[in-house]
Amino acid sequence: MKEEELGEALHDLMVRSSPPPAMDPARVLDRGRRARKRRTATLTGAAVVTLVAGIGAGPALVAHYTGGRPAGPMVAGAPGTTPSVATPRPVSTVAPTSAPATRKSGDPWPEGQVDRTASAGPRADRAVALMNDLTAALPRGFSSPNLKYPDGNPRRWPQAEYASNDGEPDYWEYQAIIPVQKGSRVGQLAVQSTTPDGKPAAAPCKLVQRFWGGTGTCTAMDVGGKKVGVLTTNGQGSYDQWAAYRYDDGTVVFVAQAKKTDDESRSPLTQPVFTARQLAELVTSPKFKVSS
Repeated sequence: MKEEELGEALHDLMVRSSPPPAMDPARVLDRGRRARKRRTATLTGAAVVTLVAGIGAGPALVAHYTGGRPAGPMVAGAPGTTPSVATPRPVSTVAPTSAPATRKSGDPWPEGQVDRTASAGPRADRAVALMNDLTAALPRGFSSPNLKYPDGNPRRWPQAEYASNDGEPDYWEYQAIIPVQKGSRVGQLAVQSTTPDGKPAAAPCKLVQRFWGGTGTCTAMDVGGKKVGVLTTNGQGSYDQWAAYRYDDGTVVFVAQAKKTDDESRSPLTQPVFTARQLAELVTSPKFKVSS
């Protein structure tokens, strides 16, 4: 069929066919099939019918017959011209902002972060809540004032950190450090909750050694059927004592205490804030469990 004949056939069919209902693609298809049967069943004739159906039904019909997925934008020319498919848009090369299931070198930081630390948003809020819960757990006679470092930064310090390294699944560490004051003397407490990291469970006295590479003497305690490791150092390092507990889902919590701070102008506490038993009970408190 020549181009002139194709144009005439298209025009004739469009005149003879009434516009299909906009939202009834089945009826449009039926009309196209009956119109096609009335004409010579040639390849060119079939192409004409398909074009008319596409013009009448629009993008909704195309999407319907391709399973709801866009089949590519159709560009319709003037009557008598051949339809063409628009050039596909190039695939974006911008790196995704979501954290990968297993981290690889060069992967972006999760959730639009510029580094490991979440400085705002729900994760930062969880760290602040952890700090407030630790403050609320102080025994009578102790307080946590808003003390400052010499450079003006606060000593009450929450942090949410993306902790995964290459080859590890996603996991986060939520930390909070607070000064603890009694009279004019100042010590320090810390809490850390680590979301499930895929690492196997460890015995309490093995687990407790993961906290900042600490060493000392460990005692395994039973707190209502929960196995807790409590490590007491020989006075070296930032903390004198800490407890560790691992939940069944893999969440790990540490609570640490020190009678002194890194501010040598402050006199240290004369006694620990908690006994070893109290520290073991505190580390199993559900309010310190942050699993996501």
